[in-house]
Amino acid sequence: MTLRVDPAAERTFAQMISCLRLARLDAGLSQTELSSGLPVRGRAISEWETGAIEPTLDHLIQWSHELRRRLVVVGRDGESIKDPTRQRPGESWVVFERRRLATPLKNRRVALGQSQDGLGQLVGVSRDSVSRWELVRVPVRPMGLVVWAQKLGCSIAVQPTEISGARALGRSLVR
Repeated sequence: MTLRVDPAAERTFAQMISCLRLARLDAGLSQTELSSGLPVRGRAISEWETGAIEPTLDHLIQWSHELRRRLVVVGRDGESIKDPTRQRPGESWVVFERRRLATPLKNRRVALGQSQDGLGQLVGVSRDSVSRWELVRVPVRPMGLVVWAQKLGCSIAVQPTEISGARALGRSLVR
């Protein structure tokens, strides 16, 4: 099966990347300076910002965090869908963030009465892939996350964090 990426999904993903690029520029950081807080080199940031390569979801989460941003699921009303998810004992911060994104999408699928198989067909992946995404067993590609949300009438956005004492992945570079 092939992920069903349409122009709307491409625009959403491009907006996410643009938001992170602008946040980096607003913070006065070079790509190399930003990359020192991430497990990548500055060239990777350049390739992500130009669309030469797609970051992994884990890298996108970490990139957002370094710029004091967070990926969120947004409903049709434009409001982020809050989920009472808490980090589980022993769960890494990045896995928690993936689960924080997956849970509202799973809840939305269930509320719509959509099966994993039916959603998989809409997204262009197998039922097993949807199951693994919902259980946070396998990280979805960022574009897959965008399409997954889109097929459920939601969207993915990058928003500033307002969480005091957020768990740092390393030293924060944002000035």
